[in-house]
Amino acid sequence: MSNPLVEEIVARVLPLIHVEREAEQIETQEAYEAFRVRHAELNRQVISQLRACGWMRDNATAEDMREIYYAVLRHPDLGGSASDRAVAGSLLNEAWKGVHEWVG
Repeated sequence: MSNPLVEEIVARVLPLIHVEREAEQIETQEAYEAFRVRHAELNRQVISQLRACGWMRDNATAEDMREIYYAVLRHPDLGGSASDRAVAGSLLNEAWKGVHEWVG
């Protein structure tokens, strides 16, 4: 049975994960830096959306967040690539830093 919160988080991170897949093909540092600038707004939007999850502001504990974090990383849409899981984990760690004692 899928968790609606996990599904919501995965849906929010997938656009940026798809963009990050493109970054794997970039060959120069200059091209990569330009790529990061082009997608900075999407990155900010995804982080903001992850921070806005109501359950985190309410009564979530660090343990609740850990369960969600690992469920997201095990999600089938992220299962094909270690890079996808790394991006998702990084996004959650950035968004949740300092929330309910989250240390990532």
